[in-house]
Amino acid sequence: MILVHKEKCIGCGSCERDCFSHTIQVRAGKAEVLGKCMECGHCLAVCPTEAVEMEGYDQAEVFSGSREECMVAPADFLRFLQFRRSTRQYEKRPVESEKLAQILEAGRYTPTARNRQDVHFVFVQEQMPQIREMIWEGFREMAEQWEDPGYRRMLLEFCKDRQANPENDRLFCGAPVLLVLTCAYPWNGELTARTMELMAESLGLGSLYSGFIQRAIGNSKAAQQALSIEGERIAACLLLGYPAVRYLRSVPRKKAHVTWL
Repeated sequence: MILVHKEKCIGCGSCERDCFSHTIQVRAGKAEVLGKCMECGHCLAVCPTEAVEMEGYDQAEVFSGSREECMVAPADFLRFLQFRRSTRQYEKRPVESEKLAQILEAGRYTPTARNRQDVHFVFVQEQMPQIREMIWEGFREMAEQWEDPGYRRMLLEFCKDRQANPENDRLFCGAPVLLVLTCAYPWNGELTARTMELMAESLGLGSLYSGFIQRAIGNSKAAQQALSIEGERIAACLLLGYPAVRYLRSVPRKKAHVTWL
């Protein structure tokens, strides 16, 4: 709920102009909240006198400044993206809880449609051995039922290789952390996963999106129960950990298919 401290409000109209839902308006020289809104916080962020408060949220998280003070140099950001690789080799060491907390914060601050903030974050590290086996069981059943024969043969080869040598895990690649995101509107989870992945990369971690794991969890009631996501819609699965490989250069990409109008 949005609260306006009338004694601080100067009636400048900044909040009204930036309110997409037209819920806050200036009347008789003071801003008023006329109904329930999306609680996006734009009115709080734009107010020059700190007259707006969001009830039910931690105001200690709010800091003052300018967008320019938080900017990353465009050339640096582009090089960061160019050097990013999907990691399929991980060191056998856990990820510190402090770094996982930072990744969570990046996800929590990701914009969501209609500001729903509806993403359920599940981090698996301590219980990875047990949950990994449940997911592998779902993967095996999924592989046996796969319609395309060529693809089914490849997936069953994954299972055969791991059965012969448990270290040959082509599904989890030795990653110590699995992040599962669920939400009613999958695009919110997809956007959030991308933000969290970039934070992980900035912390020196590697990451890998896994559609195989996502589908295998959907095929395993035991895994869904263990992850506390029964009845929820999986939006993305990310493997995280310290890379056991060091890349020395970026790689080229195809030219963009773009239309300028």
